[in-house]
Amino acid sequence: MNARMLPSLRRTMLMLLALFALSTPAAAQEMSEAAFHIYVGAPGRNKVPIAIPTPSGGHSKTSEFYAVIRRDLDISGWFDVIDPAAFVEPKGAGITPGKFQFTDWDVPGAVVLAKTKLGEAGPGELRAEVWVYDVPGRRRLGAKAFTVRATSWRSLAHRVANEIIFQVTGQTAPFNTRFAYARRTSTGKEIGLVDFDGHGRTSVTNNGSINLKPIWSPSGNKLSFTSYKEGNPDLYIADLSKGQIRRISNRMGINIGGVWSPSGGAMALTLAPDGNPDIYTINPQNGRKIARLTTSGGIDVAPSYSPDGSKIAWVSERSGGAQIYVMGAGGGGAKRVTFSGSFNTDPVWSPDGSRIAYVGRVGGRFDIFVVNADGSGVVRITQSMGDNEDPSWSPDGNYIAFSSTRKGGKHIWMSTADGVHQVQLTQGSGGYNNPNWSPSQTW
Repeated sequence: MNARMLPSLRRTMLMLLALFALSTPAAAQEMSEAAFHIYVGAPGRNKVPIAIPTPSGGHSKTSEFYAVIRRDLDISGWFDVIDPAAFVEPKGAGITPGKFQFTDWDVPGAVVLAKTKLGEAGPGELRAEVWVYDVPGRRRLGAKAFTVRATSWRSLAHRVANEIIFQVTGQTAPFNTRFAYARRTSTGKEIGLVDFDGHGRTSVTNNGSINLKPIWSPSGNKLSFTSYKEGNPDLYIADLSKGQIRRISNRMGINIGGVWSPSGGAMALTLAPDGNPDIYTINPQNGRKIARLTTSGGIDVAPSYSPDGSKIAWVSERSGGAQIYVMGAGGGGAKRVTFSGSFNTDPVWSPDGSRIAYVGRVGGRFDIFVVNADGSGVVRITQSMGDNEDPSWSPDGNYIAFSSTRKGGKHIWMSTADGVHQVQLTQGSGGYNNPNWSPSQTW
């Protein structure tokens, strides 16, 4: 086969897959409403070849702006980002319909073309345009412009990348999110925040002690975490908007795992007032105890609310080894969910409530697994890649973040929910533990 035919064949195959995806009644209705998208399933599979030339406009931030967009599209798993060395379009071609030739983008095998422009909008402001095209269909999918403060150029690049994904797939990407984490220091572990792409790191604690398990509130403006600052593992809440931290539970023994209910009106955590760790609920406003949910003789830890607030998944040793269970949010009706292996922990619900991600120990190593909420259909996400722990779902449910030692120091990694596409998000020396994915933030 002639090598020059491969891009064309690949493009044809992907378009056929796109048409197949549009064969459902709902998709047919979308087509009838001219809402055509080149959608090929889920991120990580059947990646769509996309060309994104350098933004026009000649702004001084163009190179950095362009690099952020390309990396966003690459790590998203939706696209096969084409090397610019394959581009043949002549310099000076425009970004709007009629100002360029679609045939120039047939050569590198582009199915999607995203053209952008970056320039000043006014004193201290930046404006970006993005135009997204279906190359084989010779049509525009959509276009949008954004204006921000000049200092927010990274956020602007994320918004452009998000718009490209939305125009092609009909879905948004988690580029406007952050991670809370516990990072090892010379004196212990401190709580910090980092943007989705590993940039913009900021500190939440700086107390020189051991601080663990940060968990976002449903509103995304608070964090709960456990700290040994006063010598006991007590539960604290950091109000990020006010820059204030207060202790919410300092009962004798452990106070750990403070996870908010979806409404924010209750918080589930593990307490051990009588020496045996059990799941309790408290009022996150004043720390007062609401209820005791478990009473078994085994250790009960790591509660996680279902998205609708009706259930709690947690870890119990009542069957002899650590396994995942599900009960009603008020306690009772416990059902075991995991049956493979003798150590399964850290359950977290998917945003749609259908699946639970968790950590399982296999052959002395820790890996990420996903199981249906009824205990069926276990999928192993990581394997033979160091230790992988602390899973956390993206707000859209397409991805799972976790800490991994596969390249040495602990870093935050992200995988598509099926494990097909995995990328490292943080850089540097590592030491990132307990990553917890924020709700979507305002741009």
